[in-house]
Amino acid sequence: MKYFCPIHLDRPLSQEALALTCAEGHEIPMEQCGRFSIPRFDVAEEREVSVNERLYVGDSLNVKYSNFLDWLFRTFRTSEVEFRKSIFERMSLAHGAEVLVTGCGNGDDLLVLSDLFGDLDLRLHGQDISNTMVTHSAGRLEDSRQVVELNVSNASHLPYGEEQFDVVFHFGGINYFSERAAAISEMTRVVRPAGKVVIIDEGLAPWLRDTEYGRMMLNNNSLWSAQPPLRELPLNAVDVCLSWVLANCFYLLEFSKDPEFPNVDLDVVHVGQRGGSIRTRYHGQLEGVAPHLRDMARRQAVSRGMSDSEYLAALIESDVARDSA
Repeated sequence: MKYFCPIHLDRPLSQEALALTCAEGHEIPMEQCGRFSIPRFDVAEEREVSVNERLYVGDSLNVKYSNFLDWLFRTFRTSEVEFRKSIFERMSLAHGAEVLVTGCGNGDDLLVLSDLFGDLDLRLHGQDISNTMVTHSAGRLEDSRQVVELNVSNASHLPYGEEQFDVVFHFGGINYFSERAAAISEMTRVVRPAGKVVIIDEGLAPWLRDTEYGRMMLNNNSLWSAQPPLRELPLNAVDVCLSWVLANCFYLLEFSKDPEFPNVDLDVVHVGQRGGSIRTRYHGQLEGVAPHLRDMARRQAVSRGMSDSEYLAALIESDVARDSA
């Protein structure tokens, strides 16, 4: 799996010692962490770090996040490993699949994939904006027998070429993203047409929000008021499925992409008096005329056995031809 320059996405990076470089001279430093050589794309981006992203730095971050997850799964009376396993099982992962986990956090999803799906020989990739998180993940994955690659980068500017992954997965965190639509667009860009994007995050199911249960949950954690990012899905998202998990406090959004979408014929002419096609009805609208003129035009069209669209087109073409003669 090659990395691509975050500035010129069509330029693959080549490795020289502990750095990645592109033909334009951009250099991305790498940090050796046990068996992992971890690219630091966040340094190359040279951008201002948002307030939300500052939450993802600090030596105590891994402990805080681990404590939150422990509370979360005990509250919902389920095993963290079994929950993550059940999510991956529903994806029907193929042997040798390339799997990207964005916002990989402490590496929990990568560990489950590595430990419980070893017979599939998956090729695992994890990224996070936090160097603390990625370094911690590297330590936990040191003994993994699967192929694993890690990097520090912004999920809204993924350092990969187009259509490199069979599955792109994200669990927890996207509600914090300052560029949520861009992150979803990037996940869609790097997944293959036959692949799948799966996003899970806090978001209470709508039918529960006015119940006492729902109000208790929303009072406990304001993030559970978040809505699934349906409006941020790209145009070519297909087979979209929205459900809820963990006592209906987390939405699960999954979809694939169709590079040919929308594959429709906009020029099929309607049968009927109005006539026209989807394209001409949208792009060929004229300024309004008096109602009696509209009715006169329709009567003329009917008398000639034409649709309104055909009559107007013929009338305009005739008038233009006469003036050009």
